[in-house]
Amino acid sequence: MRLFIILVFLAGCTPMRQPQVCLPEKFTEGDYVGQCGGETTELATWWEQFQDNQLSELIVQAIGCNHDLRITRERICEARANFGTEFSRLMPYVDAFASYERLRNSDTLAARPLFLGGTFIDVYQIGFDSIWEIDLFGKITDRAHAAALDIMAQKELVRDVHVSVVSEVAKNYFILRNLQDRIAITQRHIDIEEHLVAITQDRFNAGFISELDLYTAKATLEERYSDLYPLEMRFKQTVYSIAVLLGLNPESLEHCFDEVRPIPCVTGKIPLGLPSELLCRRGDVRQAEYNLYAAGARVCAARKELFPTLSLEGMFEFASGFFTKWFQGNSRQWTISPSLTLPLFHGGQIRSWIAAATSRQWQAALAYEQSVLNALKEVESTLVAYFEEGARVSSLQEEVENYRNARDLAETLYLGGKVDFLYLIQVERDLYNAEILLSITKEDMMTSLVAVYKSLGGGWEC
Repeated sequence: MRLFIILVFLAGCTPMRQPQVCLPEKFTEGDYVGQCGGETTELATWWEQFQDNQLSELIVQAIGCNHDLRITRERICEARANFGTEFSRLMPYVDAFASYERLRNSDTLAARPLFLGGTFIDVYQIGFDSIWEIDLFGKITDRAHAAALDIMAQKELVRDVHVSVVSEVAKNYFILRNLQDRIAITQRHIDIEEHLVAITQDRFNAGFISELDLYTAKATLEERYSDLYPLEMRFKQTVYSIAVLLGLNPESLEHCFDEVRPIPCVTGKIPLGLPSELLCRRGDVRQAEYNLYAAGARVCAARKELFPTLSLEGMFEFASGFFTKWFQGNSRQWTISPSLTLPLFHGGQIRSWIAAATSRQWQAALAYEQSVLNALKEVESTLVAYFEEGARVSSLQEEVENYRNARDLAETLYLGGKVDFLYLIQVERDLYNAEILLSITKEDMMTSLVAVYKSLGGGWEC
C-alpha cells in the first residue's frame, strides 16, 4: 500500500509542459510583406542587403567584442559549473584525513591506569571517510536536470542579447548617417541664408529695403546656426555609443565617420514566416520555455523532500598510539553505516518549499505566455511602423520637391519686387523644415525596419 502511494505521488511530479498559447494563423500586416520580396533575404544576416561594408564590419566586430555578449557567454560557464555541482551529488564524496593528538589524562583518575592508558597518550590517525546519498527517488536527478535546463536558458539569453546587440549597432549606425544628412541640410541652408543676408545687405545699402528685411535675414541665419550645434553634439554622442557597443573606448571611432554617406534607405525584404516560428527564433521566448521546464524539475525535487533519504557512510583508517605501529595491519579500523531518514515533523518547512517552488513554476508559465504575446505585439507594431513610415517618406519627398520649386520662384519674385522678404523667408523656412522632417522620417523608417528584424529574431543562425 505504501509503495502504491509513493508511485502515485511520483506520477504527480511530471514537469509542467509547454503552455498552449493561441497563435494567429498569420500576422495582420503580413499582406504587405509579399510586396517586399520577403523570401529573398536571409534573416540571420539581414544587414547584408544594405550593401554597406562599414555597417557589416561594425556588426561583425560587435558580435565578437561587445561586453554584454561576453558577460552572457560567461554566464553559460557559470551555469555549467552549477550543473557540475548538482550532478556531483549523485556520486559518493570521499575525503582523506590525517591527524595527530597528544592527551594528558587526569592524575586523579589514576585508579584505573590500565583502562586510561597512562598519563600521556599519543594518537596517530590516517585514512578515508565517505558519504553517499543514494538517489533513491530521483530528487538529486531532478535538481541536476533543472541545472541542465538553466544552461539551455542561458544559451538562449546569449542568443537574445546577440540579436539585440546587432540591432543596436544597426540602429545607431542609421541614426548617425541621418545626423550627417541633417547636418548637411542645415549647412546647405546656412549657405542659402548667408546668400540672402548678402542680398538684403546690398539692397539695404542701395536704399531699396528697410532694416526689417536685413534683421530678419540675419536672425534666420543665426537660427540655422543654433540648429547645427545640437546635431553635431548628437553625432558625437552616437559615435561614442557605437564604440561602446563594439567594446572600444568612446573616442576610438571619432575619425571613422569623417566620410559623409547617405542613410542606407532601401526597401527591406522581410522573410516574415508564420507566427508559430517565433517560438523557435525568438531567444527570449525560448529562454522563458527552458525556465519553465527548470521550474517544473525543481517542483519535483521539492516534493521528493517528503520521501525517505538513504545514505551510506563509511570510514577506513589506521589508528595507533605508537608511531612505529601506525601502519601495521592490526592498526586498521573501519566502519560502514547505512542510514534511512524519513522526515516526520519539520514545522511545515517542506510543504512551504513545495508551495514556493510551485508558485515559481506558475510564474514561469505566465512569463512564457507573456513573452509569446510580447513577441507577437512587437512584430505587429514594428511592421505597421515600417510600412506607415515608408508611405510617409513618399509623401514627404513630394512635399520637399514642391517646396524647392516654391522657394526658387519666391526668390525670383522677391528680386523682381513682386513679393516681400517675409514671404521668401517663410518659404525658405518651410523648405528647411520639410527636408529635416523627410530626413527624420527616413531614419524612423530604417530603425523601424531594424526593429522588425529584431522582433523576428533576426541576426542569429538557428
